Amino acid sequence: MIRFRDALIRLRASGWLWNGALVVVDATVIAAAAYLAYLARFDGPPPEPFARWLPALVIASSIAYMALFAALGLYRLLLRYVSLDTLLRLAGAVAAGSVVLLAMDLVAPRVEGMRPVPVGVVLNQAVLVFVGTSAARLAARVFLHLRAIRSATGKRVLIAGAGSAGSLLLREILNRPDLGLTVVGFLDDDQTLHGRTLDGVPVLGSTDLLAQAVVDHGVEELLVALPSAPDAVIRRLLNAAADLGLETRVMPPLVIEKGAVTLRDLRPVEVEDLLGREQTPIDVEEVRSTVVGRTVLVTGAAGSIGSELSRQVASLGAGRVVLADIDETRLYELWLEMERAFPGVAAMRICDVRDASRLAHVFEQERPHVVLHAAAYKHVPVMEHEPAEAVRVNVEGTLNLLEACEKHGTERFVLISTDKAVLPANVMGMTKRVAELVTMQHAATGRVACVTVRFGNVLGSRGSVVPLLTEQLKRGGPLTVTHPDATRYFMTIPEAARLVLQAQAIGRSGDVFVLEMGEPVRIADLARKMIALSGVPAEIEFVGLRPGEKLHESLVCGAEELVPTERPKILRVSASTAPDAGFATTLAELVAAAQAGDDERVRGLLPHVACGNGS
Repeated sequence: MIRFRDALIRLRASGWLWNGALVVVDATVIAAAAYLAYLARFDGPPPEPFARWLPALVIASSIAYMALFAALGLYRLLLRYVSLDTLLRLAGAVAAGSVVLLAMDLVAPRVEGMRPVPVGVVLNQAVLVFVGTSAARLAARVFLHLRAIRSATGKRVLIAGAGSAGSLLLREILNRPDLGLTVVGFLDDDQTLHGRTLDGVPVLGSTDLLAQAVVDHGVEELLVALPSAPDAVIRRLLNAAADLGLETRVMPPLVIEKGAVTLRDLRPVEVEDLLGREQTPIDVEEVRSTVVGRTVLVTGAAGSIGSELSRQVASLGAGRVVLADIDETRLYELWLEMERAFPGVAAMRICDVRDASRLAHVFEQERPHVVLHAAAYKHVPVMEHEPAEAVRVNVEGTLNLLEACEKHGTERFVLISTDKAVLPANVMGMTKRVAELVTMQHAATGRVACVTVRFGNVLGSRGSVVPLLTEQLKRGGPLTVTHPDATRYFMTIPEAARLVLQAQAIGRSGDVFVLEMGEPVRIADLARKMIALSGVPAEIEFVGLRPGEKLHESLVCGAEELVPTERPKILRVSASTAPDAGFATTLAELVAAAQAGDDERVRGLLPHVACGNGS
């Protein structure tokens, strides 16, 4: 008995039980249709000798129609997916079957000079077979749909977006009770949809009513099915969901173009979804004019900003992009990527900016017109323990590059700086401030147009806080945050690279630009939102500020002033303090101490050099 029950369960799961039943139903429908067709033709039971041909018609039509149904896959269907395609296949099978029956009728022996089965009977039967078999399949789908609704006791979800994507997503959920999801409603900003229903699920109102819908309907998860909505709309909705502690998944843009939507198309919310900003337009032609047909050398090309700068410069028509970095593996990966997108444009050069002779060799061979200097040691806690190395890379490396630029006729040099160079409280920030001062000094005395661009954290850069929190979340937590009130500025990597290129295009030698970063973000709030949206029950652990870290960052110091430029989100620093006459002497002492590996001497000199004076 148990074996029979298990076999029956397996049979039901495979779908053969339902389709076997469908074969029986189809045979019954075809037989009944034959008899009803005769009734319609003769306004009552068929007279002799036509009545004797009724069994033959039933047998022949059953074989013809059901063979065609099988050939067109109508017995391999999942009945919960019956759709317009199913009806079209049924119509085609019935039409072909009626042609076969009419052909058989032509060759059958005549009865008193007449066909044994009148044409009207064949045509009436075809119509009845189509109606009956279609009704059987639609009834099965309705039954399965109602059964799924009655048995729906899973996680209560809300769908944002009642358009094509949302309705397809609903259909997927309704047809898959094994997913354990119950859709309680839709939210959509299209007022014409408010109060309507999709497959029995109501459109509750606009997305502004998210909080109310969560409370009223016990929502446990939000599915955002707005693939073509503006980023600002998505960002507002996701932040609202995070504030409510609501687990959320989002549909990527353009997924609807493939014509079908499933839950697999949804992805977890990423930090960029919460913090990303609208694309800032740049003057593409102005930027292009500075790089088109020219050789551009990018230091730190294998890093987050360096690699994006390399891609964008190549897309703007640079004649040659020299990828310079000491990380051979990531450099090679970037070169392969660029070789696919821009064949023959990129060149790899393994190069350490601390090595002046190697730089001279690379510059002698490549003769770059523009240098984008993104190579730097950037991790604050690490550099607190390695001050000599921080000076060698961030200060001496910048000096080496500037000297190579002057010697080999480079036209423009761009230093990528950081908000940590403002009122620096750590070794990394002080070394970047010294790099800014060195760049200003060369701008005043050298033949190279030198520009500095300063900005805060970029989302997703290697080793930064966001990837760290993401990785901790994947492991189930805890998420480590330094301080409950710690804040940081954030910008996406593509936006930062675009604005850097725009700034260098409008910059005059000696300019220091600051990229407008928006409002600073509290890291603890960001961690809480990441936890809420992921649905992972992780905790936040406050570990205290690490060596050299500040609670808040600034983009300018008290003596500096920001003035707008002709380009949005790019500000020029005016009244910036230039190095004094004694700067060169203390700078040389600092570099010598770093070369000697004298960390204590470096620590003593660095604050004075970062102030731009020789005292």
